Amino acid sequence: MPHVFDLSPSGRAACRGCGVKIPKGDLRFGERLPNPYAEGDGEMTHWFHLVCAAYRRPEALLEALAAATEPIANADHLRDQAQLGITHRRLPRVSTAGRASSGRATCRACK
Repeated sequence: MPHVFDLSPSGRAACRGCGVKIPKGDLRFGERLPNPYAEGDGEMTHWFHLVCAAYRRPEALLEALAAATEPIANADHLRDQAQLGITHRRLPRVSTAGRASSGRATCRACK
């Protein structure tokens, strides 16, 4: 199940990292996984923006960058961001932030 880099043929796919649509013609990263609902050897592909993949799926992105045959724009920056995610294991979990809708939320670290 090799991971893939692909040009988006339409603007319908949403990024699994940030939830924003991937525009038509943009290069995207596809993480291939076994499909639990398919019979036999079915696969499914989760699509990511390249930067979102560097934050959310650093191991898979580095593996795909090493196997890529065509040059990818900003590959050095993507490698650096993916290495940062591997070095600091919790970084992919805390890469998003938001404002609490009420005052009832507490910090997980300091309570």
